[in-house]
Amino acid sequence: MLNNCVFCEEFQCQSFILKNEDFGNRVLYETENFKVLPGLGHIMEGYLLIVSKDHYISVGELPGKLFKELEELQNKVSQVISKNYGTPVFFEHGPAACGNKGGSCIDHAHIHALPLEQSIFEDIKKDYNKYYKIKSLEEIKQQFVKDQSYFFLETQSKDRYIFPLSGIIPSQYIRKVIAEKTGQPEIWDWRQHEGLDKLKNTIKKLKDKF
Repeated sequence: MLNNCVFCEEFQCQSFILKNEDFGNRVLYETENFKVLPGLGHIMEGYLLIVSKDHYISVGELPGKLFKELEELQNKVSQVISKNYGTPVFFEHGPAACGNKGGSCIDHAHIHALPLEQSIFEDIKKDYNKYYKIKSLEEIKQQFVKDQSYFFLETQSKDRYIFPLSGIIPSQYIRKVIAEKTGQPEIWDWRQHEGLDKLKNTIKKLKDKF
């Protein structure tokens, strides 16, 4: 556990408390090394996070032996979201080192997954035109080895991209893109707009679907 890491603290307490409301254990599913839980800052229902149980700063830092498990879990999450909400996109703001957030908000490995009708690839490409395609999640480690932050994106058609990053990246950049594409630009910041009603609905709908 790392001090001041919200995921590590929540996993240790096995309870999620916000604004004096105890949500209990919001974990919907878990494997040996990962948990699946609804994301705070619920832009839309069906918004989930895949989070490592142990503290790694990004998916790029995960040990190689965990990627088979992560691939299988991502596929399961995709099936659950698709069946109950619609085809999801997956993304990560991946820092290469603590404090070098690469557009992230929490330095703990987590992949965002949410049902989205709109494409966001071209929007990201417009701002970050250096990118390459990957086939496996394990290829994300190439960025970590290079000590370079990145965006990871998997589109609705399951095309996977890495956008290498340099310099200062806007906080929660991809969340901003999604909020704007869905006509709700004011809710991009999870700290200001938790989306608790949507989060509760997601828990209620998906708690027995895994």
